[in-house]
Parts: sequence; structure tokens; C-alpha cells
Amino acid sequence: MYFEEEQGFIKQSLKVEEKIFETKSKYQKIEVYKSTDLGNILVLDGNAMMSQKDEFIYHEMLAHVPICTHREPSKVLIIGGGDGGTAREVLRHSDISVDLVEIDQEVIDVSKKYFLGIDEVYKNPRLNLTIGDGVDFIANAEDKSYDIILVDSTDAKDYAQGLFSPAFYAQANRVLKDDGLIAVQGSSWFVEMDEHKEILKKMGSLFGIVMPYRYEMISYPGVNWNFILASKKYHPTADIILQRADLIEGLKYYNSDIQRASFAVPTYVKKELLGIAKN
Repeated sequence: MYFEEEQGFIKQSLKVEEKIFETKSKYQKIEVYKSTDLGNILVLDGNAMMSQKDEFIYHEMLAHVPICTHREPSKVLIIGGGDGGTAREVLRHSDISVDLVEIDQEVIDVSKKYFLGIDEVYKNPRLNLTIGDGVDFIANAEDKSYDIILVDSTDAKDYAQGLFSPAFYAQANRVLKDDGLIAVQGSSWFVEMDEHKEILKKMGSLFGIVMPYRYEMISYPGVNWNFILASKKYHPTADIILQRADLIEGLKYYNSDIQRASFAVPTYVKKELLGIAKN
């Protein structure tokens, strides 16, 4: 039995033993598959979001790259990320508090049940959970109220489309402090270059530094995927805080060398992003 997912020109199959959960929430179809090799796999509207085998790569890279770029972050906003993985990583930093805004309570409930350790994330006193629309939340947030914003979203479709709009990025810029930065899900420069470039262009009109960085996920079609970091002040390779980056306990993937290397761009991508990425 295989779980199949299609992205762009790639169709990928993951060997699974059985589907162990399925429901239709107000917002999306939620499934969990059991795999001998990958552990449990969370699937939203037909797209794999995480597997127990490799989720640490995605979550460590989304969380620690921006945190270890910022000089003294203390308040982080996570939009999406109801599976709890990104919040788990941010909360490894004892001096940071988190506001997490997830639109779908059922994603949280399913993640707590089928993915070990997620329940503990939501018990952390430094985590403040809001069930609601991230676009509405950020529109009503106070000016310069966050050091870092992390957008842990699904693809740019249906209810998540607003998280990829110029209006949303403008609101993010407004609620970030003068040295704030934001990291977002940036599609894949290999699978969906046009979508990747479009996100860069929108963010580049608002931030002085806008750079893609890569990570590898076996459970995602094409394996090579990207986040995009946009910053008002700090540069992710020149300003990395080594004392913070290399002293985080419990990590499996991220370190300061990985951060620097993740911003290295292949020649063909440099040509595509010329005049779009800002570094």
C-alpha cells in the first residue's frame, strides 16, 4: 500500500501499512498513515505535512535559523503549526515566549494523539494558543510587538491563500520590531520555481534582506524544499549567533554550519533569482 502525493511535475509514493485515522474538519481533510519506515505520517488535503522519521528537519530549520540570526529574541509568533513541531523547537530557547495561532483545532487534537511529545508542547506555560485565522490575528496585533514571525502553513490554496498575500506580509512587517524578521514556507525552487519567486518578490518589496534557504525532506515530493527568511536588520550568515546556535540541546539536524550552508544557492538558481533575492 502506498500514499501518493503530486507536486508540480513530480508524483511521489510513500510505502505505508495502513491508514489509521481520517476525518474532515471545517477546513480540510485530515489523515494519518502508519509506515514501518517513516512512522506515523500526517496528511492534510492530500499533502504530507510531517512524518515521525524526518519532521525534525523541517521544524528545526524553520525555528532555529531565524532565532539564531536575531540578536535577542524574546517573543515569537507562529502562524499555523498546529502539529506543535515548530513550537517545540522555539520553546527549546528558555528566554522566548510563543503565541501560536492555528485555524484548525482538529489538527492539534490529531497531532496530540498520534505524534509523541506534542501534548507536552501545549502544556508549556510559555506557549499561548489562539484558535483562529492567522490573517485576522496579525491584522489586529499591535505595532512592533514581535521579534520573529514563523509562518508554518500548508500550500498557498484555499484557507491558507491569505498567508501568501502582499497584505499579509505588510501586516507582518508592521507588527515586527525594528530588528525583527520573518520566515515562511517558500515552496521549492526545484519543483515550483515560479511560486518561489513570487513569494520572494512580495517580501522583497517590504524587507531589506530576503533570502531563501534549503532543507531536505524525504517525505516531501522532490526532497529539496525551501524556506524564505526576510529581515529588517540581521543577516542570516553574517550575523548568526554562534553561542546560541551551537548550544541548543536535543537537536538532530540544525547547527551553525548547517545554517550557513543552507543559504548556499546553486548557479542555476542564482540566475533565476537575480534581482529578486536580496542579500
